[in-house]
Amino acid sequence: MNPVQNEIDPLRRLILAYARASDRNRYIVAFALDAKLGEIIRSTSELLIGQMRLTWWRDILTKDPAERPAGEPLLELLSPVEAAGQNPEPLIRMIEGWEMLLEDFPWEDRQFANYAESRGEGLFGFSAGDQYRLNDQQKLAAQSWTFWDFARHCSDEGMREEAFARCCELHGKWQAVTFDRSGRPLSILCQIVARDVRKGELNANIYTPSVAGRIIWHGLTGR
Repeated sequence: MNPVQNEIDPLRRLILAYARASDRNRYIVAFALDAKLGEIIRSTSELLIGQMRLTWWRDILTKDPAERPAGEPLLELLSPVEAAGQNPEPLIRMIEGWEMLLEDFPWEDRQFANYAESRGEGLFGFSAGDQYRLNDQQKLAAQSWTFWDFARHCSDEGMREEAFARCCELHGKWQAVTFDRSGRPLSILCQIVARDVRKGELNANIYTPSVAGRIIWHGLTGR
């Protein structure tokens, strides 16, 4: 296992198994950076420190790969992905999305929208291979997933309920979304979101045999 994968949660590590070999490093980079940014937010008690840590990642990603510091496994994995033609710009959008979490709750519509568009479309866009390949339904699915993931991890009850309500609202606009084979891991994420939306509640435990079975089936068949 690539050591960067150790920074990814078990759910997304399982999903990585269904990425094509030629796409896998791109997914690892996107999932691992998303996990790093989430940990920065969770561990931040001082706003300025959190902002500085997020800014460090943004500044690093805007540098030429040759100018980046050595010793960071995620950056070392990113370099060949960039060399293959992938632009890191969607990753910078992800950072902008996570920066929204430094703002006080509750949020207004603008803040919810900025968060979901930046983090969701950034992660899905980089993972898919090109931010601008996402069609309108795929962008809505990315935003819906972001609200779902936010709701799963947010400790503020009001924000958690609002995020899941927005996830459900968007679902009606993207429930027929499709991805090509390179987007199979993203399609799996959408399947998991749709499962909770249909139930009308967040699954308290997604690490169950039924969820794993659904991931495996969709990962293998696309259905």
